Amino acid sequence: MSAASFVRLGRLLGLAAGLGVLGPPAPAQAVRPAISQIRVERIASARLGETREAWVSLPDRYDETADRYPVLYMLDGEINFNSGVIGGVRQAAFLGEMPEFIVVGVVNTDRSKDIFPEVVTYRDGTKDGGRADAFLDFVGEELVPQVEKAYRTEPLRVLYGTSNTGFTAVYALFRNPRLAGVVIAASATLSVPIFHANRDAWIRDFKGGDKRLILIMGENDLPTVLSQNGALKEQCDLLTPAGLSCRLAVLRGGGHVPGNSLVEGLRLAFEGWTFATPRTGSKRSTNNEEGH
Repeated sequence: MSAASFVRLGRLLGLAAGLGVLGPPAPAQAVRPAISQIRVERIASARLGETREAWVSLPDRYDETADRYPVLYMLDGEINFNSGVIGGVRQAAFLGEMPEFIVVGVVNTDRSKDIFPEVVTYRDGTKDGGRADAFLDFVGEELVPQVEKAYRTEPLRVLYGTSNTGFTAVYALFRNPRLAGVVIAASATLSVPIFHANRDAWIRDFKGGDKRLILIMGENDLPTVLSQNGALKEQCDLLTPAGLSCRLAVLRGGGHVPGNSLVEGLRLAFEGWTFATPRTGSKRSTNNEEGH
């Protein structure tokens, strides 16, 4: 989905009174994307009581080598898992700006339930949230082990979320830091009561080891997104939790969830990353081995 489409969606749905979170979007139909090297993983989730699907994009040379790869877990799979986004990641890796990734798009079934750990009530009386904890347990305890069993993975994991699932990704960092070594949140909607009440304590008491939080926004993003993400960055800088680094980028001319959010977030996360051996070699270094 383009940045302009996200902006139009935000305007149509409006912001919840006093919350600043986006209202429930129209259901997206999960149609398998036309990208080469796609495999589909289906998990009968005990945590969620339903079968969930994930789309897996493998590096171009995956079947030609015995290499292992870090894994990028992408929330909102049916929106974000597309040839434009994945192509940008592949091109940046080809240029040596970041490692090659196995990309896993987590497909939604009932997005509105999975985004928040608590139930949020909107102005019109509709509700979202309530099972983010169970959803994140599904990702960490069911999806990740299946991916690591089926594919040649390295320990480093990246978690990427956009808009409301950007909040989910940030929440995951504080709830279970072992889920991912890098969290990238694009236009995260952080005006959620549980986050307001606990943000500073979560940052101050963070004991998750060396983790990287990357916040991405558009220059013309929603006002609450700009202010709340800026406040999160500021508090991380003020409270200086051991091991947790936070970087923020405002993309020029972008609206809500700029189209290049993931690539720019990865560039920030892996700034200074270099290949351990020439690019034609079979061994690489991510300069970061955490994630389990």
